[in-house]
Amino acid sequence: MNFLYWFGFYIEYRLRCLLRGLAGFSRWLGRALGALLAALLRPVVLACIRLRQASPKALLGLLVPALGALAFAWLVQTTLAQPFALRVEVNGTVVGYVANEQDFDTARTDVQARVNTARALLEAAGAAMPDWDLDPAFTLAVSSNVMTPREIANAILQASGSEITEGTAVYMDGTLRFVTTEGDHLRTLLAAVRRPYLNPADADSRVVFAHDLQLVDGIYLTGSVSPYSEIVTTLQADDGELLRVQIRRRERYEQELAYDTQTVEDDTLDFGKSETVQTGVPGREAVTYEVVYENGVEVDSRVLDVNCTAEPVPEIIRRGTRLQSGMIGKLGTGSFIWPVPAYRHISRWADLRPGSNYHRAVDIAAPYGTEIYAADAGTVVECTRHWSWGNYVKIDHGNGYQTLYAHMSAQAVHVGDTVTQGQVIGYVGNTGNSYGNHCHFEMYYNNRLFSAREVFPDMPEWNN
Repeated sequence: MNFLYWFGFYIEYRLRCLLRGLAGFSRWLGRALGALLAALLRPVVLACIRLRQASPKALLGLLVPALGALAFAWLVQTTLAQPFALRVEVNGTVVGYVANEQDFDTARTDVQARVNTARALLEAAGAAMPDWDLDPAFTLAVSSNVMTPREIANAILQASGSEITEGTAVYMDGTLRFVTTEGDHLRTLLAAVRRPYLNPADADSRVVFAHDLQLVDGIYLTGSVSPYSEIVTTLQADDGELLRVQIRRRERYEQELAYDTQTVEDDTLDFGKSETVQTGVPGREAVTYEVVYENGVEVDSRVLDVNCTAEPVPEIIRRGTRLQSGMIGKLGTGSFIWPVPAYRHISRWADLRPGSNYHRAVDIAAPYGTEIYAADAGTVVECTRHWSWGNYVKIDHGNGYQTLYAHMSAQAVHVGDTVTQGQVIGYVGNTGNSYGNHCHFEMYYNNRLFSAREVFPDMPEWNN
């Protein structure tokens, strides 16, 4: 019982302590929030008190700049929101509005073309030339009712006071050629010319005239109207050259995309050897052409769209750069590598001693077609065929040293080429005075022959 009494008392005591702590924290939090609110509101309250105590003149001095700023902002926003346009006038008469100066220039050019056509026809007929004073101008205005260049051109002619008529203009390759009042008849004629070439089942084909021919209805000067019969005669002249028909067909083809070859040098692989790490895979792309046919013969084509359907996968090749022991040599200012790194079988070394079985070079036996590499960087000074050496290459290394590689099956460089150390310059063969596939390798210093054994003294003796 004593234990239970003690335990109950302890629990009650702890609860009372917790409640007292929470009450204290609440009071502190209330005081802190009140102080923060007072600090925030103090400037506002002080400003209100000062405004209340200020004189009307002082209040007006504060309000006028604020109201001015608000009025300016409203004016700018309202002005920018206005639909500005160009008001077009002819001889002081407003004929309409266009969206921009480009549309105005287009309309003015169109009007001038109509006037020039009328002048040409009247001059050809020997008729008197009327006074067409059509010089439209524009000013900036506010209007949302803008017109297209064609509509404003019609309006300019209507306001000119000249004799005008509704008609159809014939534009060929962008140039106004004729004006007729028989637009419907002309459209029927042109449709009849195109009809034999139409194939409703071929949704990818368009039948058009070779000369871009457009019929545009509008207002034209009466003097520019040509008789319908003359227009038809002109269009059908020269075996109908002006009405030559083309079929423009969209054609789609799948074609292969070549893959790249990436070579990665690897010093863990022997020099001259290579391994394919990743096989290259060609990509695919779909190309859409517009092909133009005349009388069934293709006369032109252009690419409309290219869509890659499969990206090519590059080929990755690991190329060895490791030279085996003894295949790197230095002599004086020269630094050389063994010209046939994959092979060390030496049939014989150079022997330049007087009275010896004289031999100019080291002969390195290797299979036909094995790659031969430049022992050092330099310039190819000889690359030809010799009765004894067969196909050979000679390189000047620019430091007094020269090297010669003979009996090649083929050369891979040309005279004048600059080569780097380790670059392929030819392939092992058996040309010239030779009795088996090998690389005949000579070395010179200041035009004096010396044995490659001086450069590669550590080359293992693998002689027969």
